[in-house]
Amino acid sequence: MKPCLFIAGGGTGGHVFPSLCVALELKKQVDLEIVFLGTRRGMEGKIIADHGFPILYLTARGWDRRFDRTLFRMVGENILGMILGGWYFLRYRPIALLAMGSYLSLLGAMWAKLWGIPIYVHEQNIYPGLANRIISRWAKKVFISASDTLCYFPQRHNVEVVGNPLREEVRYWKGKKAIAQKELHLDSQRRTILVMGGSRGSEIINETFLQALSWLRKEDIQVIHLTGENHFSRVTEKAKNSPFPYRVYPFLSSPGIAYAASDLVVGRAGANTVFELFFFGLPAVLIPYGDAADSHQGYNALWLQQHQPVEIVEEGELCPALLAEKIQRMLAVHPYARHEEELYFQDAAQVIAQRIIEGSWQERRKVVNVIRKS
Repeated sequence: MKPCLFIAGGGTGGHVFPSLCVALELKKQVDLEIVFLGTRRGMEGKIIADHGFPILYLTARGWDRRFDRTLFRMVGENILGMILGGWYFLRYRPIALLAMGSYLSLLGAMWAKLWGIPIYVHEQNIYPGLANRIISRWAKKVFISASDTLCYFPQRHNVEVVGNPLREEVRYWKGKKAIAQKELHLDSQRRTILVMGGSRGSEIINETFLQALSWLRKEDIQVIHLTGENHFSRVTEKAKNSPFPYRVYPFLSSPGIAYAASDLVVGRAGANTVFELFFFGLPAVLIPYGDAADSHQGYNALWLQQHQPVEIVEEGELCPALLAEKIQRMLAVHPYARHEEELYFQDAAQVIAQRIIEGSWQERRKVVNVIRKS
């Protein structure tokens, strides 16, 4: 039976896609069974399964910091999840756990700590989540996406800045604007706006953008709109009467082609989005998710604003006229060209995989060899 490694972190694309990058890199380098821990509510089930990795489901739920009846539901589900997680650890005996954040990672890390299994953490956001701040105290190694995050981990001896893993299918489209626009049937003479609300879409961004169109010069623009499954039909209906190219998709598992074709992005400030924008050097109007715990997206947006042209609009202030004003201003800005930084973030998955191999896989093989010789 192959040695096994657990990866925990699901729910949204912000955890799932970086996890997948590391898993694929590990698979290239060692003969190791990689098993994901996830929940049935998240988007990890289909995405992870499509890449051939097994997934074990836990009942787990995050706490939104409110003291109401949902607290009892959260406690009950997490107790059940702890019991189930214990069974998975006992059955598979993983050589290591990679925690990518969220309440799911915390459940897994508790069992890993109890069994003395090495824990590795990757934090995608600039301001780390509560789960990862707790798990970092038990971790053999903590990987972070940017140096700005160092100050949130006092035990810096085991913290390494590696960047945020980017998918190969996203990186592939760097510098291929003409090809991307041709494949999406866009007009090369127009400025392209990419509208996206995260992996599940955003009703407030979708509706506000549709209303903001009346303030924009329609002869100059065209749109790629990633709506989310729940809003796809409504936006598609609205786009039918558009006097300019308006491409609508519920979701793109590989948004690289959309980034490559675009001149400006309007969207949320999740970690994946922010680091993909950084990689492509695209100007953006960012609307951080207002209900996010600890304002993670606000910190992400501010970090990106330090590196390239970004307008930040708080969700409570968002309205069609303001959004149109910000879009017009940012359409005049051209994308940034980067070299050293993009290579650095490109290699994040490879670095994480190598550190895990050095820290757990190779150590395990040494122990096995010693036992065999004795």
